[in-house]
Amino acid sequence: MAWRTRGRRGDALEDLIDLTNDFYRTHNYARVDKIGTPVTVIDVNERSQITLGYYEKKSTVDYIGLAQGVPICFDAKETNLLSIPLANIHSHQLEYMQDFTRQGGLAFLIVHFKRSDDYYLVPLELVEGFVKAGQRKSIPYSAMKQAVPIGFFQDHYLNYLSAVNVYLQKKQTEE
Repeated sequence: MAWRTRGRRGDALEDLIDLTNDFYRTHNYARVDKIGTPVTVIDVNERSQITLGYYEKKSTVDYIGLAQGVPICFDAKETNLLSIPLANIHSHQLEYMQDFTRQGGLAFLIVHFKRSDDYYLVPLELVEGFVKAGQRKSIPYSAMKQAVPIGFFQDHYLNYLSAVNVYLQKKQTEE
């Protein structure tokens, strides 16, 4: 019997982002790579499958790359709720994204709300606002008015670079 861990919940979104990143790389729009979590392998079975291992350290974010000269990092989150649970955004991920922005990069979440089938680029600043306020356990769907909607192109690629451009324009007008 096959089983899945809670850590594999965002696979559909990550597959979509991976497909899009391949397109972006092939067409020289961006180079964005999936970042794996380092694992130490303890035991492998006769079919070369890992049967025992442990994570060497906590992961950073799901993706890091460069888009038209702009360093970006982001984490992919999917939710069946009409909110983004803050418990799904780990402190080490927030710290990494904050360090990344201090070095001049852009950090954000790409969130898929499964109920409404909507995708958003959620700026780090928006996430930080809810974390610092400490009054809620989640970021409500209504807060997506402050996020950037993400559409599709060619019917099957997630057009997140367009959302990154909108996010950059918003940041520049605020400065």
